[in-house]
Amino acid sequence: MTDPSLYLKNLWYFAFHGSLLKNEKLVGKEVAGEKIVFGRDKNGVAFALRDNCAHRGVPLSQGWFKNDTIQCCYHGWEFGTDGVCKNIPALPPGGTVDVSKIKVFQYPCKEINGTVWVYIPEKKLPNVEPKLPPPDLILAKDKKFLHVETVTLPADIDHSVIGLIDPSHVTFVHQSWYWRSAKKLKLKEKKFEPTPLGFKMVRHEPSKNSKGYGILKGGTSTEITFEIPGIRTEHIKIGEKHEIISITVLTPLNEKETELTHIFYSTLAISRWLWWPLKRLGKQFIGQDLGVFRKLSEGLKSKPTLSLIGEPDMQARWYYEIKRLWAIAQQNNEPFVNPVKPQTLHWVT
Repeated sequence: MTDPSLYLKNLWYFAFHGSLLKNEKLVGKEVAGEKIVFGRDKNGVAFALRDNCAHRGVPLSQGWFKNDTIQCCYHGWEFGTDGVCKNIPALPPGGTVDVSKIKVFQYPCKEINGTVWVYIPEKKLPNVEPKLPPPDLILAKDKKFLHVETVTLPADIDHSVIGLIDPSHVTFVHQSWYWRSAKKLKLKEKKFEPTPLGFKMVRHEPSKNSKGYGILKGGTSTEITFEIPGIRTEHIKIGEKHEIISITVLTPLNEKETELTHIFYSTLAISRWLWWPLKRLGKQFIGQDLGVFRKLSEGLKSKPTLSLIGEPDMQARWYYEIKRLWAIAQQNNEPFVNPVKPQTLHWVT
C-alpha cells in the first residue's frame, strides 16, 4: 500500500504538454496515485475527471468521446465534460431517476502556456475550489513553451526531487566537453531565499566552469527556483532584452515511478535555428539522469540506510521540512509557513 504521506495535496501537478490532448480524444493518466481522464471540450478547454464510470468503475478513458459527451464502454452511461451524468441507456422511458444527480468527480484543470495542469485536492468534494492559483511559469500568457523531452524515472517523488535539486551530482552525472568537467571543481557560494512554496537561488552570474553558459553574451544572470510538489525553474536573462526559461517538472505517477518533463522557451533567434541540436542536448541531459536513477533503483532494492550530509544536501532537507509542514497545514486547514530562512550555502562542484 502506498504511504499516504508520499503525495502532497491541495497543489497543482503537471499533467503533460498540451499537444498530447487532441480534440475528441481521451487521455488516461495516473497522477499522484490517482487515475484521471483528460480531454478537451468543444471550445478546446482542457478538463479532468476521475477515470472511473460512476456505475461499475470501468475507466472512462476506455470509452468514446464525441459532442462533449463521454460514453462508458461497459453499459453506455454518458457523462458531460463536467462529470455530470447525461443519460443511462438501459433505463426505460418515463422513469423517475434523476441521472443529473450522478456525477464523476471533476478535478480543477488549467492550461498554461500550452502545458496542462491538474489540481489534486485533499478531499474530493463537489465543485472543489483550488486553494491557490496554478504555478507561475514566468512566460507571458500569449506565449507557448516548446516541448523538449519527457522520461519516466524508476523512483518515487521524494528521490526524484532530491535528484532534481541536488547540486553535487551535476559534475559527475552530466560530464560533457561542452558543459563542465569533474577535473575542474570549484567552491561555489550561493545565496538562497524562501518563496511561497519553496526556495530560490538568488539571481547571480552563472558558473564560469560551465561552458554551456559561456556562449551567452551580454550580462548573463540566472535565478533558480524550486517549489513543491516538484517544479524547478531556471530563468536566465541575457542583457536587457533576452531571456531563457528552462523548467524541469516532476509528476509522481505512483510510488515507483515519477515522470520528468523539461520544457523550454527562449527569445534568442539563434535558439530557433538551433532547435534540433538543443532538443538533442536536452534529451542527452535527461538521459544521463535516467541512467543514474536506474542504478539508484537497483541500490534501493536492498533498503540501505540513507543520509543527507552538510550544505550540499541542505536543499534536500529543506524539501522534506517544507513537505512535512505543508501536509500538516492542509490537514489542519491552517496557513502554510515556510520554514526556509535566507541563507548562504557552499559546495564544491
